[in-house]
Amino acid sequence: MGETVRIEGQPFRVIGVLQSKGGSGFSNEDNKVLIPLSTAQSRLIRHSTVDQVDLLMVEAISPQAVPEASDEVAQILRARHRTAIGADDFTILTQQDFLTTASTITNVLTIFLGGVAAISLLVGGIGIMNIMLVSVTERTREIGLRKAVGAHKADILIQFLTESSVLSLFGGVIGIILGYAIAFVVGQIAKANNAAISPRIGLDIILIATIFSTAVGLFFGLYPANRAANLEPVEALRYE
Repeated sequence: MGETVRIEGQPFRVIGVLQSKGGSGFSNEDNKVLIPLSTAQSRLIRHSTVDQVDLLMVEAISPQAVPEASDEVAQILRARHRTAIGADDFTILTQQDFLTTASTITNVLTIFLGGVAAISLLVGGIGIMNIMLVSVTERTREIGLRKAVGAHKADILIQFLTESSVLSLFGGVIGIILGYAIAFVVGQIAKANNAAISPRIGLDIILIATIFSTAVGLFFGLYPANRAANLEPVEALRYE
């Protein structure tokens, strides 16, 4: 406060310091110097080839008054620029416009991540199905022996469905542990850099992930389990 800084050779006295806001995207709100418009016109702009204002920031008296303020600003600019409605040579953006754009970007990213997750689940499910098919092939004689001593089709079906579900459940548990570890590391990095990011994994997310991973194992284990249950005991016992 009270010190002098030079901008393009012109001295300016510091009369206030704004509260720190930090960076956002590719800009930093703290890397700004505010000077009166009349001072800029008389001491800075006259030495430059640029003699126009590129951006005006207008504050409404309340959030509810934003649409009315936006319309009023548009009318003033049209009157001063002498432009007709629909032929504006300016653009007015409100906080709602930024929120709408951010929401659109978030929705696109959500759909993209959902597609990646769906493909990952499909690949994982096919992997589980292949593993169970190999297991059925390797245990054909065991299946035949169980049927020969009285095991029903439902018993074999439940056995292999249980195995595929447990296999998928283990994968889901490992994924939850990795996700928690990544969230913890991200939180520590954000804390070290004074960033307002605090990743949290709720119990509902853990339950949904657990149930979903088990359901994937059940779905992709249906074909191998059904194939094992439909084996004929005599043919299974002959299998080499």
